[in-house]
Amino acid sequence: MKRLEASRVSLTVRLTVLFALVVGAVFSGLGYLVHRETAAHFVELDQALLRDKLALIRGIAERSTGPNDLSAQLGAALRGHEGLLLRIDTAGQEIFRLGAFEVPPALRDAPAGLSWSDGDMSYYGELNTLPLHWDAQAALEVYAAVDTHHHRHFLELLQRQLLIYIALSIAASTLLGAVVTRRGLRPLLAMKHQAERVNARDFTERMPVSSLPVEMRGLASSINDMLDRLQRDFDRLNAFSTDLAHELRTPLSNLLTNAQVTLAVPRGGDAYRASLEVISEELQRLAKTVSDMLYLAKTENDASLPSVELVDLASEARSLVDFYEAVADEKGVRFSVTGDARVRGDRLMIRRAIGNLLSNAVRHAPAQDRVEVAISLTAARARLRVSNTGEPLTADQRRAMFDRFFRLSQGRQRLEGEGVGLGLPITRAIMSSHQGEVDVHCENGRIHFTLGFPREA
Repeated sequence: MKRLEASRVSLTVRLTVLFALVVGAVFSGLGYLVHRETAAHFVELDQALLRDKLALIRGIAERSTGPNDLSAQLGAALRGHEGLLLRIDTAGQEIFRLGAFEVPPALRDAPAGLSWSDGDMSYYGELNTLPLHWDAQAALEVYAAVDTHHHRHFLELLQRQLLIYIALSIAASTLLGAVVTRRGLRPLLAMKHQAERVNARDFTERMPVSSLPVEMRGLASSINDMLDRLQRDFDRLNAFSTDLAHELRTPLSNLLTNAQVTLAVPRGGDAYRASLEVISEELQRLAKTVSDMLYLAKTENDASLPSVELVDLASEARSLVDFYEAVADEKGVRFSVTGDARVRGDRLMIRRAIGNLLSNAVRHAPAQDRVEVAISLTAARARLRVSNTGEPLTADQRRAMFDRFFRLSQGRQRLEGEGVGLGLPITRAIMSSHQGEVDVHCENGRIHFTLGFPREA
């Protein structure tokens, strides 16, 4: 549910929030770094001050003759040092104090120095031990500290200013990010408006690739390619619908005319039988057309094969030749099958593709012709070629040969024995399902249809 709600957030809002988060993270890190380094610098200054005072105390201790002399010299030397706190003990007795300074117990166990607070005041102190030249058995314990409340106040002020600046920066970056994102996404809005103008009546609209940013040109080109494919498919679908209407109109018109003529006047049994035979013939042709259309649609839209096995092309070709010899004998057409190859695929589909080519060759071959089936192997392909004598085909005819309902005869009137024009489109769809191809070319007065299969290893 959360993922669904997140997907409804606009891209502008997402980029703006992301930009604000990045700016906030960068400025927060920078503010933390500035605050930490400033605090560390103040500590270094305090340490340097205490080292200077400790050096001064060491020099005075070396020149002094006793505790009283040391206290007098320190009082004279350290007079007027604001913020400096000192307490010097020896043998457990205090011999000098500067300022109201209560030594915290934790300072004795902090050799690297200690920071602490006392009410509104804050301090940094160190404990150092110095030798006494007048008493080798004792030593000076020097508790030195500096008042750091002004440092703390400065750091607190700096922290507040940094927080205010970070908050203002995040707010400004959010507004600026929204403006920049909207301007940056204008090409997408232009693509959206362009796409809205595409409809079933007008497929000519395309994305303006050259005017888009480099990052969006690939997307626009892909959309244009998709629109080109859709337009080709849509045009082909329109042509198919028109051709289909014409193909179905003719047999339906024949059926209706024959039925009306038969029913117009009373007739004898032979007349009714003849009429029913005509109707039966038209219904058979109509049923075959519908069956071929369904098979073609299924083959084109489903790239998977029903079954895959090793298919012997020569064996299938000879089996089909035996089937078509009965029809070919009427025209005196003979067959020859040469070569051998095996491919992987659906045997029934391959058999239908070969059968379509043989049926086409027998139908268009002249009397006493020879239909040759030649099977060959190349490095990457197994080829089956069906050849028959025929008139040379023009380039336009060869290109349109595999379109639905295409016929060599002009117009839509079907010549005797001519099919409906679905055999070759079915063959192409079958070869496409097998990652193969089918082509046609003319040479030396013969027409050659060739099926190319991926070669079986």
